[in-house]
Amino acid sequence: MKTNKNKISVLGGGSWGTVLAYLASANGNSVNLWMRNKESANEINTKNINSKYLPSLNLSKDIFATNDLSDISDSELIIFCVPSDSFREVAEAAVKVIRKDAGLVTATKGVEKGGFRLMSNVLREHFPDNPIGIISGPNLAEEIANHNLSGTVIASKEEKLRKQVMKYFSSEFFKVYENDDPYGVEMGGALKNIYAIACGIADGLNSGENTVGMIMTRGLGEMSRLAVDLGANPQTFLGLAGVGDLITTCASPLSRNHQFGKLIGTGLSVDEAKLKIGQTIEGLKTLKVVKEISDEHEVEMPIVDSLFKIIYKGDSLDGSIQKVLGKDMIKDVEFIK
Repeated sequence: MKTNKNKISVLGGGSWGTVLAYLASANGNSVNLWMRNKESANEINTKNINSKYLPSLNLSKDIFATNDLSDISDSELIIFCVPSDSFREVAEAAVKVIRKDAGLVTATKGVEKGGFRLMSNVLREHFPDNPIGIISGPNLAEEIANHNLSGTVIASKEEKLRKQVMKYFSSEFFKVYENDDPYGVEMGGALKNIYAIACGIADGLNSGENTVGMIMTRGLGEMSRLAVDLGANPQTFLGLAGVGDLITTCASPLSRNHQFGKLIGTGLSVDEAKLKIGQTIEGLKTLKVVKEISDEHEVEMPIVDSLFKIIYKGDSLDGSIQKVLGKDMIKDVEFIK
């Protein structure tokens, strides 16, 4: 077990978790990076690389990779960066070792099956007394690893936790901003994946930039309507975790959700597209959950409705992006009287 200077741990050894560990270590901190795969942990500890996800990124010797959760027991700050499908499992296992006063931050964008439960809700179930926060924004790990200028948001009701994350992760090329609307920030990070699929379909159909811009904007309106109904601040979606993340995910070929949508637009079936991507497509599960919650709350979300029919009901695109946009809405900008 390695003793931490500032006692930081990151749970999840994928590209995003690896980059977060890298950022924290670059600020002079020692970091525990927990991952399931023992061989990958040994590779990081002996060769200072994660060849599976970010082979070109040289990692600091201040990062100690481990597959033993007990190594995080004295951490004062823990970042959860595991896929949403395994998030609850990891949280349950970590209950036994995490300090009661440790700050907990989810960097996972997604929702849990069986209801509209965000990752912070799962953390709160298992850690009722710990301060909890959310990291979200336009954060493509490969670009951050290349030191391309990027920004993210730390959202929490706890000011101390926000300042802590800003101190440990900020750098000249990675800016960390604060927000006190964690629900809105986390919703933005989860919902935008749906519209990345829609924009990918538009690209696959060669619909043009006007169409993509319209999908993004109408998607932002849908996100805002649901946010208001569920108690979040729609103005949060004007920041990095809303508009910023939406633009990046909808426009970038590095986005798996965009890639998946583009394959659908070029004519592949849902199963063929999923097989070709070969990794988790968070937007698919989010789409199903958001469809359920929007129907339950009677929130109009035409793009969600149309995508659900295409992805889960087998509706044909018929080569038309209009099938994705769904029924027309009369009002342009929401919440302006």
